[in-house]
Amino acid sequence: MVTDPENFVELNSVTKQYPGAPESAVSHVSFSLRSGEVLALLGPNGAGKTTTVKMIAGLITPTSGVITIKGHDIVRERQKGIRHIGAVLEGARNLYWRLSAGENLRYFGSLRQVPRKQLPDRVDSLLSFVGLIDYKDREVGRFSRGMQQKLAIAAALLHDPDVLLLDEPTLGLDVQAARQLEESIAELAHKSGKAILLTTHVMDLAEKLADQIFVIHQGQMVVHAPTHTLLEQYDAQREVTELQVEGEINPAHVASLQEAFPGITVTSNDRLTHIVWPSIDQGKVILLMSLLNEYGATILNVGRRRARLEEVFLSLTEAEVVE
Repeated sequence: MVTDPENFVELNSVTKQYPGAPESAVSHVSFSLRSGEVLALLGPNGAGKTTTVKMIAGLITPTSGVITIKGHDIVRERQKGIRHIGAVLEGARNLYWRLSAGENLRYFGSLRQVPRKQLPDRVDSLLSFVGLIDYKDREVGRFSRGMQQKLAIAAALLHDPDVLLLDEPTLGLDVQAARQLEESIAELAHKSGKAILLTTHVMDLAEKLADQIFVIHQGQMVVHAPTHTLLEQYDAQREVTELQVEGEINPAHVASLQEAFPGITVTSNDRLTHIVWPSIDQGKVILLMSLLNEYGATILNVGRRRARLEEVFLSLTEAEVVE
């Protein structure tokens, strides 16, 4: 197979079939990623995202297909391929909690064969980049989840890889920590030229950062497109109706709404219920409002807007998988 030299990451018809499993975990997945690009790999739990990331990282061997990293086959030239990769995998032990931040980076830097003379400056530079230079000597076990995640990314960058794999990078972070991490990821792609693949359940993060969206469901591609193209195509097909209702809606009534209006989403807190219906059909909207009135709901606001990536994702993963 001839690879494009401009592609930092290239997957060609990659499949993973675990022994004894009735279905492939990943089936004939293909995509590529270049310098400065961010690709968001989206899908429900169990869709094949983590398996795909681990195959790219050289941790799992594909059953068939080819993965190349900077032109190196990740199976046949594993060592040459993985030297270009930095990875932060969700659920993996990326750090040693009893060591300080600086000690962690020095340890992982030596494993990554960062030259000894360069390592101290590299450690300080990365700690400054992720905003942890003032915590260099603090034990990592005393860090917040956000600080640990920042340090894990710093560790993944020690050997200055061309490719960065981030599996659920903002999971468990508060709003401020997530925003800071988002800014760091954008800088790594757009200023440092890293090719970044991230998996996330946070659709706003994907919409802001990703140049490409790849949706996987039941191990197969549902759609792969530039982010703006995907949103434009979806907008051309569908707008959504939004309703705000005072207070909460009885769970039995919510179930009735979901049965009567497939695709409707209903989210509540103590003071407000937010309803999104993927249609602007006037007759159906009137019917929905009438049903809410029957349930004794006080409608505060009704409007329409363009679909967000989260609604695109829900629509795509509920649709039939593309062969």
